[in-house]
Amino acid sequence: MPRVAILSRHAELYSTRRLLDAVAAVGAEPVLIQPERCLLLLDEMQAHLYYGSALVAPCAAVIPRVGGPITHLGSRLLRYFAGAGSRCLNTAESLELSRDKFASLQALVTAGVAVPKTAYFTQMEQRDLAISVLGTPLVHKLLHGSQGVGVHLADTPMVARGMLDTFLHLQHEAMAQRFLGGRQDFRVLVLFGEVIAAMRREASTKDFRSNLHCGGRARALPDLPEEWAAIARRSVAALGLGFAGVDIMLDKDHSPLVLEVNPVPSLEGIERVTGQDIAGRLVKALLDEIPFPSPRPPP
Repeated sequence: MPRVAILSRHAELYSTRRLLDAVAAVGAEPVLIQPERCLLLLDEMQAHLYYGSALVAPCAAVIPRVGGPITHLGSRLLRYFAGAGSRCLNTAESLELSRDKFASLQALVTAGVAVPKTAYFTQMEQRDLAISVLGTPLVHKLLHGSQGVGVHLADTPMVARGMLDTFLHLQHEAMAQRFLGGRQDFRVLVLFGEVIAAMRREASTKDFRSNLHCGGRARALPDLPEEWAAIARRSVAALGLGFAGVDIMLDKDHSPLVLEVNPVPSLEGIERVTGQDIAGRLVKALLDEIPFPSPRPPP
């Protein structure tokens, strides 16, 4: 029976529970690993992983459900598992790249994917230039935020200057983006190069963010345009991800732009609105990707 590890801080989260159940449903052994309970050990040319006080047995596959605050810890665990022969749904390198909002946009642009006009800078002297180039309203984003946290809207140049001054003072860098003005965007799930689900998200009347965690509403998008599907596939491939959610928004000319790519998209909202068993499909596809022979045991 293959062992499939789910890296997640919280067993009670919807996505974590669904994945654990999906692993069990296909006859594999689900293993919950809470990253902060792990100890990584390097001993000369050998690597070991302890969970609590016990050595972790070999796992055939690993599904990272690692939140932004522990991205680096999650990537170190993924490097261990990859070195031990496990098939990781997303690699350490792809997780770290996609979690950096500006670096990931750089990779998308290099791959020919259109993104909103975005500025990154570290000096106060560049603040007014950024505002001039982007115009207002503009949005400031934390480089490593998620679920809409760390996204702030500035309606006027005066508000933008104050907002950017604050972030430059606190974190010595700023990322600002032209506000596209719409109240809806589109989340597209891609699994191993195939679009498997999509939904339309709309912001509530009390917020400009469409994230479901911020009160946004969603409905299924069964008729996703092929152009958008191709953009989503290209975006995920550019970041080297096996599974991700691609957020697309339309500009004033109705051209699709990629806002960001989420390497750990929530399953709850999209399973609810589409009625699809995303967790089950993900687990089956991942197990189909496992090479043989099975992962080698630790030395």
